[in-house]
Amino acid sequence: MKRVQFSMIFLLVNFAFINAQVGISNPSPASTLDITAKNATGTSANTDGLLVPRVDRQRAQSMSAVPVSTLIYVNSITTGTLAGTAANINSVGYYYFNGTAWTKLATSLNIYNSDGTLNGPRTVTTNGNLLTFVNGGNNVKITTSATEGALSANGSSRGFLNLVGGSANIDYYVENNGIAQFNASGNSTKLSVGSTNATPLGLKTNNIERLTVLSGGNVGIGTTSPNTKLEVSSGTANVSGTTLTNLNSASPISTGQTLGVDNLGNVITVANPTAASVTTASVNSTTGASFNVNDTTVTMVPGTSQPVTIPTGGKALFINFMLGIDYGSNPAGSGASYYEARLYIDGVATDCYMRTQEYGAGGFSAQFSFNTVKFLAAGNHTIDVRMTRTFNNGVASGANMVCSPISMSFNATYLN
Repeated sequence: MKRVQFSMIFLLVNFAFINAQVGISNPSPASTLDITAKNATGTSANTDGLLVPRVDRQRAQSMSAVPVSTLIYVNSITTGTLAGTAANINSVGYYYFNGTAWTKLATSLNIYNSDGTLNGPRTVTTNGNLLTFVNGGNNVKITTSATEGALSANGSSRGFLNLVGGSANIDYYVENNGIAQFNASGNSTKLSVGSTNATPLGLKTNNIERLTVLSGGNVGIGTTSPNTKLEVSSGTANVSGTTLTNLNSASPISTGQTLGVDNLGNVITVANPTAASVTTASVNSTTGASFNVNDTTVTMVPGTSQPVTIPTGGKALFINFMLGIDYGSNPAGSGASYYEARLYIDGVATDCYMRTQEYGAGGFSAQFSFNTVKFLAAGNHTIDVRMTRTFNNGVASGANMVCSPISMSFNATYLN
């Protein structure tokens, strides 16, 4: 029997060497080793298949002079370490030897039903075809656990991102040597830019924030902390930084309030100026009564006393006085004396006066005139002109000189 067994083994080995093909359960092998299942079909409970050597990680790590393509099944990683030829053995599974280390037989992943991890950068070339993601029930998301999440749309001439909701569009794009734009289109009824929490909105140019909208609605131009609904900071003293291009000093006046600024720079409305009116108190006469003038008293020129009522706030009073007289007598020693006409307000002499000297003894005429501006407080006032002889020059003290008015004009005017 033993001779028969050895003979059969010898014949089998000899047949394998001659044919270089071995069949198990297969008399006509189609490859170097061809194993045919005992039960290729049907409901048999017998096990068909091929069992490769099963070892733990430590055993795989301990092997030496392993031929390339050797196949094993690692059934435990609780032993050994991720080092040397076992540097890739991190889970239970099939491994083959690549000449340097054991390499896992990776099963192909289908992204439609399996998760996976990229070992390096990958490029998908669509070859001019659209790549479209369609989700009927949920959002399509691109997420990352890294510090920065970025979505890039690059083109040789334009980068473009289009968001569509129904028939309303938002387009983001930038063109080479063109303008970066952010537009709403389609049936969009509003383009709203801002925040949904209590944070400010800023617009910048040249990396400097030029316009700021705070969470409370205050808008600042040139300032990031506006204190009012609109605050403009020009950065230059005494320059508002605001220009109304189509409204200037040549524009016609229309109805409405006048604008001004208060001491804090707030734009405020001020009362519109009323049309100017002139209020005048005047005396004009060519038939005034004669009056006596001497050096011991001050005599009011008849007809010059006038009441003036000044409105609230006070007014500047423009006063004009002119008096022509004849000297109607010839007191002893007269002909070289000095006479003065002076403005009085509320019975008090002012610093406005005119002084003249006689031209000769008796019968000569003289003229007195002056103009001045006096500020009067609100209320009722009285103005008049009074005369006296300031230098007798040979005339006895107390001697009267009769003055006969030829003409007189005395006007007091203020603007409303």
